[in-house]
Amino acid sequence: MAKKPPIAPASEDAAEDQVAAPAAPGRFHGSTLAGADFDDVDLRGARFHNVALTKAELDDVDLRGARFHNVALTKAELDDVDLRDARLHNATLAGASLDDISLAGARVDNADAAATHWSDVSLRRARFEGSDLRDVEIVGCTIEGLTIDGVRIDRLLEEAKARSSATSAPEATGKEATPGRKKPRRPAPLK
Repeated sequence: MAKKPPIAPASEDAAEDQVAAPAAPGRFHGSTLAGADFDDVDLRGARFHNVALTKAELDDVDLRGARFHNVALTKAELDDVDLRDARLHNATLAGASLDDISLAGARVDNADAAATHWSDVSLRRARFEGSDLRDVEIVGCTIEGLTIDGVRIDRLLEEAKARSSATSAPEATGKEATPGRKKPRRPAPLK
């Protein structure tokens, strides 16, 4: 058997994004990876099709450009996961926890994300269509350009906040007398 050459250490000045991508993107098809633990893994461009990742833990995982089709991430914990430009179709995230995640430029359609908790998530240019987002809790997230069913959510929130501050100003109810004004006299009845 031929001896393999030693792996050269990475240059100390190499930028983080310049690290070489895996030779071929990972492909996961029809797999049950329930409770799996992915830690510090580069899965850029990976394909997940008919995969169960229920209660899986993904920590410091690079999934830029990954494709998820018919994937269950129910009650999964995602921390420091890069999903920029990823595509999620028929994905179930119900009850999942997403912390320090980038979904910038991601396309999510026909997904179940009910009762998920999102903290410190970037949703710039993300697009959600036909997805269940009931009871989603979003805290400290960047949402510039977030579009759901064709509606820019960041603009919608800005308008709602503006309306809220405009209507919170005290208004006269008409029941209180205005200071400095006398009651108008009624004209005497004609005889």
